[in-house]
Amino acid sequence: MFRKYFGLKEANAVLPDVREEMVHLQHLQHEYKTSYHHLQAVKKGRLQEDTTFKEDIFVLESAIDFMEIQALQLLQQLEAAGIYIKSIEKGIVAFPARLDGKSIFLSWKQGEEYISYYYEWSESMEHRRTIGKTDDD
Repeated sequence: MFRKYFGLKEANAVLPDVREEMVHLQHLQHEYKTSYHHLQAVKKGRLQEDTTFKEDIFVLESAIDFMEIQALQLLQQLEAAGIYIKSIEKGIVAFPARLDGKSIFLSWKQGEEYISYYYEWSESMEHRRTIGKTDDD
């Protein structure tokens, strides 16, 4: 089902990097939203078509496009490593693993010291249960 399955120890070992990437993604998300709202305000607040206005819009649109590209690249890098961001805003990350021969997700939420929960891949995060080890530990 997945290309990579993590053991609990392995997932916890990469967690410091994942924490850092999550903070970066959250910063990008915040900057994206701020820039987008600013762009909308600029567009609504100006009716004349002067050069400065067009340049302002171009700069804002370019910055927004660049932030989107950065975020997508970061998400793709994490997914290529087998790590799935479930929510940037809430800081939720899932690592595919196996437990008793079944595919599961090890679950980490920003603020938690280490990964100690899992849920089955067909469930949502609200069904998290405590885990001690995986088939690959």
